[in-house]
Amino acid sequence: MNTSFKNIGLISKPDATDISDTVKLLCALLTDLGLNIYADPETASHVHIVSDRVIGIDSIAKHCDLIMSIGGDGTLLSAARALVNENIPLLGINLGRLGFLVDISPEDMNTKIKDILAGNYHAEDRVILNAQIIRDNKVTHEQTAFNEVALHRLNSPNLIEIETYINDRFLNSQRSDGLIVATPTGSTAYALSCSGPLMDPSLDAIVLVPINPHTLSNRPIVVDGKSIISINFSQRDKHQAQLTCDNVILPVISEGDQIRINQHHKKIRLLHPIDHDFFDILRVKLNWSRTP
Repeated sequence: MNTSFKNIGLISKPDATDISDTVKLLCALLTDLGLNIYADPETASHVHIVSDRVIGIDSIAKHCDLIMSIGGDGTLLSAARALVNENIPLLGINLGRLGFLVDISPEDMNTKIKDILAGNYHAEDRVILNAQIIRDNKVTHEQTAFNEVALHRLNSPNLIEIETYINDRFLNSQRSDGLIVATPTGSTAYALSCSGPLMDPSLDAIVLVPINPHTLSNRPIVVDGKSIISINFSQRDKHQAQLTCDNVILPVISEGDQIRINQHHKKIRLLHPIDHDFFDILRVKLNWSRTP
């Protein structure tokens, strides 16, 4: 097949028992097209892959022109975090529930993947966040997030107290269950469940959404995507908090810690079928603004 994507990397959902048939069909399709297949160990457990082409998720991009994620949105999120420093596009085959990011179904896989490999696709660059935990003026931990960075109370029914700054300018203080800092991609995830706004994924913006704030006027706010967000964690009652980046749990946040969040210097390039329509996905997946 005449395509610019000669080497395809496959990353699948860990510990999944119901994806073998899809993985096998996908590998058969790519083999018939004369393409080279690389896979992470999880994917290789479902189908025979030449041993020197079974490569860990952190290194697979160095051998590939395109990465295909097989699973749900969570699988693609994990792949995106691992590939953020590599200039390689990513597409998703949906075996999950919602599938905002992975929009190729196994039933349409044959036709749509052939079209994409032939150059008929919609490409978009999505922003990704970088979060740092700072303790005693030193960065103790760092992680990326495709959807959101979430700070929430830990092991206590009491509210936590945080102060938020945007580019070193005071935004607000709040007592709440926590705070979500989300990308436009993440606006349809955790942030949505806390009444955050739906955001077009092409926006260069970040949304801050409080989790159960103890003030009726505390509402979500959208800021410029290049903003540096600082969250100070100072507790009168010595509470602790948890920080998560998508589905990655970071070390416990203690009194005096600061969280610093900004846009990562790289973006994630997603490939979609040519008929991809974000607004149609909202209507179908969320039953959003549909006429009864």
